[in-house]
Amino acid sequence: MKNQFNYYHYTMDVPQLGSTSTISLVESPVPIDRSRMVLGNTQYFSCNGILLIITYANDIVLWNPATKESRRIPCPIRSKSGGLYNFCYFPSIDSYKIFRLGRGVFNDDKNDMDIDIFSTKGNSWKSVGMFPSNYDFLDSSIVMSDGIVYMMAKRIGNLVNSTILRFCLEKEQFEEELLCVDTIPGRIRVLHSVGEKLCLITLSGDNNEVCEIWLYMMTTNSWNKILTIPLTLRPLSFMEDGSMMFQKFNRSGFVFEAYNSTTHKFEQVNVAEIEGLNLFNRVVPYVETLSSPNS
Repeated sequence: MKNQFNYYHYTMDVPQLGSTSTISLVESPVPIDRSRMVLGNTQYFSCNGILLIITYANDIVLWNPATKESRRIPCPIRSKSGGLYNFCYFPSIDSYKIFRLGRGVFNDDKNDMDIDIFSTKGNSWKSVGMFPSNYDFLDSSIVMSDGIVYMMAKRIGNLVNSTILRFCLEKEQFEEELLCVDTIPGRIRVLHSVGEKLCLITLSGDNNEVCEIWLYMMTTNSWNKILTIPLTLRPLSFMEDGSMMFQKFNRSGFVFEAYNSTTHKFEQVNVAEIEGLNLFNRVVPYVETLSSPNS
């Protein structure tokens, strides 16, 4: 018998420390394929109260869970499938832009990747160039922060130092690269985001079991280490009181924890009705708004 999974979308209000939140089922805006391959390759991103969902079957949807309004986005080009996505809202033009980095179906060169951009105002895709040929792309994701797309890379011929490429989505062009926080050979570095802030996670320890979390400070163009945590914790977002929300994985499923910025300790966040919902495929923080995906 084919292995199937019950696959749904839920929303949850993030509670303050010491209080309890509830989880609610919401109707999915995309066809739900319960196969393991499809679930593992679905991409989710959030911006301005809108979620961007890209499925393994190349369904691309903008969705506001609060208003239940959604908008289906056409695939970039028929010869292109898959790829890495992210998006951002630009108030100056009242439009969302979707960024795609990927290859054509018949292109096997890992660095020969196109950059395509979709504008909700123009309702069309356009190709704006290629990933720089003098860099190797190092990660399996791209990160958006303040309208800038960040990509982990290494200059070809440099076997030691990693760097971060920056692509300005508003100007649709590359900017000066951003150096990583350290140059320790062999250290694993992963780009991430905490809310709207760019984050770099570096792994250390004998088995890479310890994570250092660094936040990028755009005003000073510098990195600030804010926490050292176990590998089982994944940062999600900041809370209104300055605490940080984490997703924790363990043998009994997963729970939410928050780092209390006052006591400097981790505290479990209580979520009612979460029993039996341990296999979450993605957790995507977003701020509830009435924004329309049809802008």
